[in-house]
Amino acid sequence: MKLLVRWLVVAIGLAALPAWGGVRPRYGGTLRVAMAESLASLDPADAGDMVARARVTPLLFDTLVRVDAEGRGHPQLAVAWQADRSYKRWQFWLRPGVHFWDGGPLTSESVVAALSGRAEWKARADGEFVVIESEASRPGLLAELALARNAIVRRVSAGGLSGTGPFVTKSFVIGKSLELAANDASWGGRPFVDGVQIEFGKTLREQMVESQLGKVDVIEVGAEQIGKAESEGRKAQVSLPVELVAVVGGPGKAKELDALSLAVDRKSIQSVLLRGGSEAAGGVLPEWMSGTGVLFPVQVDLEKGRAALKAGRPGSAVPTKSVKPLTLSCDAGDALARLLAERVALNAREVGLPVQVVTSSGTTSGDLRLMRIPLGSGDPGVALEEVGRAVGVKVAAGLSAPGEIYLAEKKLMDDGGIVPLFHLPLASLVGERVRGFSVDKLGGWGLEEDWVEGQ
Repeated sequence: MKLLVRWLVVAIGLAALPAWGGVRPRYGGTLRVAMAESLASLDPADAGDMVARARVTPLLFDTLVRVDAEGRGHPQLAVAWQADRSYKRWQFWLRPGVHFWDGGPLTSESVVAALSGRAEWKARADGEFVVIESEASRPGLLAELALARNAIVRRVSAGGLSGTGPFVTKSFVIGKSLELAANDASWGGRPFVDGVQIEFGKTLREQMVESQLGKVDVIEVGAEQIGKAESEGRKAQVSLPVELVAVVGGPGKAKELDALSLAVDRKSIQSVLLRGGSEAAGGVLPEWMSGTGVLFPVQVDLEKGRAALKAGRPGSAVPTKSVKPLTLSCDAGDALARLLAERVALNAREVGLPVQVVTSSGTTSGDLRLMRIPLGSGDPGVALEEVGRAVGVKVAAGLSAPGEIYLAEKKLMDDGGIVPLFHLPLASLVGERVRGFSVDKLGGWGLEEDWVEGQ
């Protein structure tokens, strides 16, 4: 039934696209994809490489539910659910007839095994149902369950992984490449393409060159490249702003971080370096998600910035030479991060804060770090938890009311020493032979819905 619906949706979409409206979806071919991040493993529970993991995991492993940017839950391995009035106990009805790649059936016990070990809740099997209980109210549990790290995985012998997703693993070279084959037994229907080849660790520049040469079909595009790509006649698929760019220094550098926040000319950087492809950020969450972005100012105030560097005695200013120089680290492989860090350091010097930019491979860091943190969810409470995990700060669970979201956001910035700078969208480009491709509002790829024309 789902396959029939898929065909109907695609047919309706084709009618609106005159350039290839007469072309019907076809099976076969291989979709070639390039990504900047590199995966050290395919295990959804592993940390790091959040953008790549969020895009690769759904190809292999399903979650109980999917949640869109508006917070609506959609069935995946669970077809229905309900919560008690306190949102402390949830019950899920599983989709019947689903099997893992190794042939094992999806059962309540296999789901509980996949979700075990979580500190946030406890899952248990209740006959054909899965029950999840927590001590705290969790109105945003669906959004938590939709995160890639909560995908349902069957762990088989010799450390292998088995999933229920639309593709199966053919080969995986750590940090370099991943080859997938269509899962003929997928509960959602067989994908149109026979397989997907993913290359990891490709810079955005390398991706663009390979795309222009016709060597790849799907690439990522930096926020600063969106306008240039579209000026060349290539329409980028763009998500909502779902990635936070911030300077993180920890709670011990409060006065320096306050001065830095007041010194950074976000709007100028947004216009010149990011070419308008972003939003200036004073808070952790983007305006579309929280509705409270206006409460976190982004204006430059050099006078207040200089005052923030005072030694703490009223009326006593600290000479520039007495302020300890700080290092600001950024990812050595991220050209945009380096540009942003250099401009932040330049602005910081205008309030008397000496900052030197250093690059890092990820194993070392400076006094301050320029971080790019995917928010991971359209639910503001869950997004705050994800940012907290990235900077090592625990955020209270079950947040949903605007007032408590605002207070938690402010506390996270203080406790984590976070200076938000920008919110970036995730953008993608596809080659001429790709059909059916789209980026959802959170930046996800539905590659199982794509097909390719020609060889």
